[in-house]
Amino acid sequence: MYCTLDDVKKQVPETKLIQITETEEAPGVIDEAAVESAIEMAQAEIDAYAAAQYPVPFALVPKIITKFAVDIALYNLFSGHGFSFEEDSPDKIILQRYKDAVKFLEKLSEGAVSIGGGSAADPATAGVAVNQTVIQNPPRLFNRDTMKGY
Repeated sequence: MYCTLDDVKKQVPETKLIQITETEEAPGVIDEAAVESAIEMAQAEIDAYAAAQYPVPFALVPKIITKFAVDIALYNLFSGHGFSFEEDSPDKIILQRYKDAVKFLEKLSEGAVSIGGGSAADPATAGVAVNQTVIQNPPRLFNRDTMKGY
């Protein structure tokens, strides 16, 4: 998994997580299964974008991917419970973070940005976009020997 329940708890007060996940069977507690499901959906969304440039799932998860996994998981949780994210809502930051994550992931899939990690199974591609062209300089025309006497 790209993030954990603890990662999610660091971003949202526990009372808010309880509010959006509690069930009738267990009122007043975080429904960990709901959070895990939101995290799995976030990972699937990230993998869909990242697969264009990287082998997925990531064996070594870059910190930026963990951050975006939390942001997407929270959006999944909030949007699944009828939050509207209106301008005057204190929860509108959840929507903005989700939009920012998607913008980054779109750039990632296009190869416009790179992440500092990759698959441990393929160290040659770790941290490097797979479809980039290597540019080499032409050989030197002038050096100390050819310029001697000028």
